[in-house]
Amino acid sequence: MNVDIIDKPKICLNENIKIKRSEDIVNLKEVREIRNAIREHILFIGLDNANNIRNISLLSIGSSNEITIDTKEIIRLALYSASNKVILVHNHPSNSLEPSLKDVRLTNITNQILKVFNRILLDHIIVTENEYISMEKIQKINRTYENQDIRNMSKGLLIEENQRLKQQIYELQQKTQHSDNDISKKENFEEVDYEY
Repeated sequence: MNVDIIDKPKICLNENIKIKRSEDIVNLKEVREIRNAIREHILFIGLDNANNIRNISLLSIGSSNEITIDTKEIIRLALYSASNKVILVHNHPSNSLEPSLKDVRLTNITNQILKVFNRILLDHIIVTENEYISMEKIQKINRTYENQDIRNMSKGLLIEENQRLKQQIYELQQKTQHSDNDISKKENFEEVDYEY
């Protein structure tokens, strides 16, 4: 029997690291490397269901006061690395721990889109040279966040699901109709047999 088995992507780390709290993230070598950078860097940290690290990747490098990242890259990496949970980390060269409006927007949109793919955004951590802040702990991750883009995406997904369900109903009706025709032919055949 030929069965296609999809293996989990190879973990890109030398050792298994389990994440229990935000301090575990901040102490990672990759996070320590960006703390003193003069430009903003954003890291993707993907975890499995047991909070073991599956992937750490640099998503983007920005300027000294902002970073741009396409949410599609976060989603793609979460799916590609088979990460069930995601933590984002980025540095603020200004040493300010205050999340910008862009930081909050990116976090909340990413959180909502990850939900569509049954993935969880656990946290977005901002680090400076000596300190860090967890957006989850300061309640900047709005689990019910909505904006027009998310509403449009939700509508599109509902339309797609509606079309899929309509197709399934049509196929079931066709099967039922064929079954009814087969039964009717069989009954007619049996009736013909009984007449002899």
